Amino acid sequence: MSESEGVRSQEPPLIAVIGAAGLCGTYVLEAALRAPLLRVRAVVHGPAGRERVAALGVDDIVEADLEKPDTVRQALENADSVFMIPPAFHPEEDMLAIRALEAAEHAGARRFVYLSVLHPHTPGLRHHLRKANAEAAVRASRMDWTILQPSMFAQIVLSTWGRAPAGPVGVPFDVDNEFSFIDLRDLGEAGVKVLSEQGHGSATYELAGPALTLAEAVRFAGRARGVDLEARTVDWADAPLPPGVADSASRASDMRAMWHDYDRHGLRGNSNVLRMLLGREPTSFEEAATAFAARGRG
Repeated sequence: MSESEGVRSQEPPLIAVIGAAGLCGTYVLEAALRAPLLRVRAVVHGPAGRERVAALGVDDIVEADLEKPDTVRQALENADSVFMIPPAFHPEEDMLAIRALEAAEHAGARRFVYLSVLHPHTPGLRHHLRKANAEAAVRASRMDWTILQPSMFAQIVLSTWGRAPAGPVGVPFDVDNEFSFIDLRDLGEAGVKVLSEQGHGSATYELAGPALTLAEAVRFAGRARGVDLEARTVDWADAPLPPGVADSASRASDMRAMWHDYDRHGLRGNSNVLRMLLGREPTSFEEAATAFAARGRG
């Protein structure tokens, strides 16, 4: 063992979170900061992300461009574990994840946790299939790896449709279909658990919260704000796209394909694994909506 490796082994383990400034990343950071005997490094894309994670109390912040492998290698220097949150709907998401995996291996990290998606092999969803490609690379790694497959984030619904003015809310898929929602506080807690505990290597965990219809979820979101909201299905092919997606043909196509699939099938999973990891019942959507409204998150 070299002198630097000896010093490193005596320090609390360092967890590097790639994609730390995004919606999911901030919840993972908060959970990691609450965990005892962990050092946390936030890997962000630019100054805006740096400011966002600094406000959470993170001191170790590094900027990196996932399209530039050298910057990712530098960002992961001396990291013991890496939590990879890929950029949503990126047309090369699988390649970016593989580069991060290679950078973690080069940095000598021992653990790699990849945030995938529920049902990654769904044929009509290209952004899911890219995650499946990344999963294959992770499983081939010699590092101690874990893959997390979360269901739809409760906070996505709350920020996308739950903030609408009182009255009808247009949703671009069948609002009577069922979805399993995961509170990002639960995802952060589960993610830090598999990072910091022994026994989660070579595991692929489906993380799904309780299931309910989108109509019920929107109604709960409104109730948490003290307003009446009624979700109504609108044509997925004509619904407006969110900022950052509309100006990219590939992202727009992928999102509309997702809406189309949701319109036919919803997105349901099983809560048993999440319950096992948390050691309690997963947070309900109604509880997530109440907490979201109280904190003004988004």
